[in-house]
Amino acid sequence: MASIWDNIKFRYLQGNIATKLIFINVGIFLLIKLFVVFCHLFQFDGSRFILLLQLPASWDQILLRPWTLLTYMFVHLGFFHLLFNMIWLYVFGLYFLRWFSSRQLLMVYLLGGLTGGLFYVIAYNLFPLYIASVEHTVLMGASASVLALTLSVAFYRPNESLLFMFIGRVKLKWLAVAMVVIDLLSLAGDNAGGSLAHLGGALFGLLFGFFSRENGSVSIFGSKIGGPLGFRAKTGRRTKYHRPRFEKANRGRPESDQEYRDRKKNEEDYRDAILDKIKQSGYESLSKKEKQFLFKSGQ
Repeated sequence: MASIWDNIKFRYLQGNIATKLIFINVGIFLLIKLFVVFCHLFQFDGSRFILLLQLPASWDQILLRPWTLLTYMFVHLGFFHLLFNMIWLYVFGLYFLRWFSSRQLLMVYLLGGLTGGLFYVIAYNLFPLYIASVEHTVLMGASASVLALTLSVAFYRPNESLLFMFIGRVKLKWLAVAMVVIDLLSLAGDNAGGSLAHLGGALFGLLFGFFSRENGSVSIFGSKIGGPLGFRAKTGRRTKYHRPRFEKANRGRPESDQEYRDRKKNEEDYRDAILDKIKQSGYESLSKKEKQFLFKSGQ
């Protein structure tokens, strides 16, 4: 059992930001399911506690639990709801990271989900079709965040394609159009709140992709995402890694090529030794320094 837990922690630490988000979503799903089982065993109604994580459509209820604007995008109650969202997150997370950074992906996930949530709340309080059900409607799931990632990539690289079984390759721009059209046609359906959130997330993703194409950076709250925060689109089809020059404290000169190669070789040897140690004795056998090194090398 310990080795399984060590392997999970290792996979989490070594995974990219999309993988980490998947771990978080799956972990919350399992905790909720365990809580539901516990409630059934003791004949206890736990639904009101789960509601504390879901986003209500009523402004009055949001004022009482504002954290739901964040938590709702990590909550899934159905297995297939979780499964399909995580598949899309994994696929478009990989696409996204080809041209953008990990911090950008996290930013688009969170702000795309926030935009989707606000879009849903505003629509439910604005359109007569939804006002009657505003007091007992809640929203959950990562779909708005995933749509934000999908649209940002599709707008930034519209002619990239995705291979589908039985269909073949589909360009991202047509995939994005199809997803938006489906949500527009679903606004009068049973999951209108979900479709509204999808459209809000898609709108954020479209704007992110647009400004990334035009400027290479996005400005939010007066700070350029691409400036001090490091959020800038990678340019070109392939991103070349430019070795940073480090000033040596004892010499006051840039690191030479040979010194750089020696340092990288030492780091790789150290990392391999840590991985061997995990394989033999488990993750908990690592020292604090080794854990920090492994975490940083996985970023």
